[in-house]
Amino acid sequence: MAPSFPSEWDDDERMSFLFSAFKQSRDVDSADWDSKMGFWIPLIVKHAKAQGLLSITLRQVQTDFTRKGSAPLGLGIVVQEMLRQGSLQRESDYVAGITSGWVSWGMRQLVIKPLRSALSSVLGGQLNLDEPFVVPEIIKAQAAAVLQKYRTSALSAVPLLSEDDVHGLCKDLIPGQSALQLVLLQLMRDKKVCLLQRDDERLVKFVQEGNSHVTPIGDTDIGIYELQKSEKLLSERLKSGCEESSKLTEEARSFNKAGNKNQALRCLRRRKLVEKRISALQGKLDTIQGILERISMAETDRKVVSAYEIGVSALRSTLKDVSLEKTESLVEQIQEFCDLQDDINQTLSGVGISDLDVDTDDLEKELNEILQSDEADFPEVPTGPLITSPQRVHDNKALDMSGLMSSLPDVPSASIMGSPGRPTVPKTNRGASPQKHPALFQ
Repeated sequence: MAPSFPSEWDDDERMSFLFSAFKQSRDVDSADWDSKMGFWIPLIVKHAKAQGLLSITLRQVQTDFTRKGSAPLGLGIVVQEMLRQGSLQRESDYVAGITSGWVSWGMRQLVIKPLRSALSSVLGGQLNLDEPFVVPEIIKAQAAAVLQKYRTSALSAVPLLSEDDVHGLCKDLIPGQSALQLVLLQLMRDKKVCLLQRDDERLVKFVQEGNSHVTPIGDTDIGIYELQKSEKLLSERLKSGCEESSKLTEEARSFNKAGNKNQALRCLRRRKLVEKRISALQGKLDTIQGILERISMAETDRKVVSAYEIGVSALRSTLKDVSLEKTESLVEQIQEFCDLQDDINQTLSGVGISDLDVDTDDLEKELNEILQSDEADFPEVPTGPLITSPQRVHDNKALDMSGLMSSLPDVPSASIMGSPGRPTVPKTNRGASPQKHPALFQ
């Protein structure tokens, strides 16, 4: 894939300056130095990312950035500056960066051996054109992608894998074997994988989900790996045996149709032997799968027990200062304060507005007298029909007057002592209130 060049790549004057050699030192012309470094360093890193290159060489960079038959003259200085800044690292230095407390010398050798063994040498101030330099930024990104690929695959349930299995899992991300070694080295540095050389195979153990770092490979891991390896082998042989049994059945049928009965019987006899072998393989496979299933259940039980322990520890810490006696005492105090509050509320609700000691019976008697006096002041409401005709009104007035006159006492015919022409009121009626006739209030 051709590199992606910036827009100024077509500017001959600008590129003539950028392709020219650097000054002997930055102190001579800092503007010239900084301008070229600001162009080439980001471009090289961007190019490596686009190409998926975990390591580069000076020769490769010069070839990729050749323009109109000319290679940049100052790329050697640029690479040295990138080494100084940490944008690039020598493979030997990168491998040696693993702490001896985490990975043993033998494990470092496991990764170092597959790497290219070109020696770092600076001859006359010039770098070796074919010396590989790793790009740490890209390796870290690839390492994170490999770990995510493992966690989302069916192999995530398998803690220990062979290096070939890892390469098959990540071949779409990292096609080269040497590039895979660099990624595994970065994962080792991040404590996400652990490597082990065993016989003629290399084993890789990934960190499990929920853990911050991987644990060293132990005998249990190797035992599970051997069981899984045997399961895979038995499954392959069982599949091959079933295919062979089906093939022999078809051959026996063909020979029988052709009239070759002896050959057909021979095929059936062989099929019986194959079926017997299949039965034995199936029994072994069932046993191994049962053991693996129990191991998986045991691991689940271990996690549950661990969760229980954490829960008990959390409860113990939470209830550290709490006891039954203290709780009962607090409940009793709360009840006492509640009772006290009820008594206070009851006392406050019995306080009157004033200090007058008034009998309730007297107040009720006074209220009844007020109500009776109010009823006596108002006339009764007539229950008869209203008269709207003027004639009826006139007749009713005549009747009322005649009734009034008939109810009055007779005028005495004898002369009464008093002023002439003035009747004298009897003494018995003197001082009494005049009688109110009911008809006057109707």
